[in-house]
Amino acid sequence: MQQLVTQVLLPLILALVMLGIGMGLQPADFKRVMERPRVAFLGLALQLFFLPCLALLLVSILPLSPLAAAGLFLVSLCPGGATSNLFSLIARGDAALSVTLTGVTSLLTPVTLPLLFVAYLQLHPLEADYFSMPLLPAIKQLALVTLVPVTLGMLIRGFLPDWAEKVQPLLRRLSTLAMLLIVIALLATHLHLMQRFFSLEGLAILLLSSCSLLIAYFLAARAGLQEAEQRTLGLEVGVQNAGTAILVALTLLQQPALAVVPLMYGILMNIPAFSFVFWVLRKDGLAAGRPGGEVNEGV
Repeated sequence: MQQLVTQVLLPLILALVMLGIGMGLQPADFKRVMERPRVAFLGLALQLFFLPCLALLLVSILPLSPLAAAGLFLVSLCPGGATSNLFSLIARGDAALSVTLTGVTSLLTPVTLPLLFVAYLQLHPLEADYFSMPLLPAIKQLALVTLVPVTLGMLIRGFLPDWAEKVQPLLRRLSTLAMLLIVIALLATHLHLMQRFFSLEGLAILLLSSCSLLIAYFLAARAGLQEAEQRTLGLEVGVQNAGTAILVALTLLQQPALAVVPLMYGILMNIPAFSFVFWVLRKDGLAAGRPGGEVNEGV
């Protein structure tokens, strides 16, 4: 049963997630982002450089086991996925910007994730007979479940825009729910992991997700971005696609021990994300209640 989940269902659902992201993209989205290069540059820099650096900082500070540290760094290399898009929509962020940034990072992930993770393993080697990551096969397999579905989704959006616009929201919700169910199912087969939510690994996950979310949000504010863009960048950096990390650990590398932190992340990341959404929506309510208060919904 577990092999069916990891070898068949997980790649399929992740591909559906990426297909839904691609169906939400159109050339106008990329053009709109390129018209504001500061937003795009900051978002990609935070996602691709700042987040892995933050993970490395936490790994150097916290006395994590080598596998837990590798799992945390692996999570930091993954794109946001449909979950970050959904949180951005709920938080009244810039939905188009969220989908576009997720799409761009998803297109880059098949190259950036294997390269950076192999570099990490060179600096923090695990047992040679226990762990190895062939670079080119990893790039090919990640491309099949990320790059190809996103590209296919964009083609569908281009040739069947009306149909894609109707189907994409439903596909996004269903695939997000399915990914959550996959994480829960994998956790159910490893019930002992529930106790580790209150361990050092759980603390590291909460620190990574909450610090990255808040730092990205406030850096975007310092850069003069609009409130909706600030929220989107915060959530794009603070909410990673745990499914991609789980796929790498269980399907590509077939190392269940490496998947422990990504599995825990798939659940624990929701705590900072929902807290952030509650905070910004409460802030909107307070602003609307003040005389002359205005709320920038961004969607």
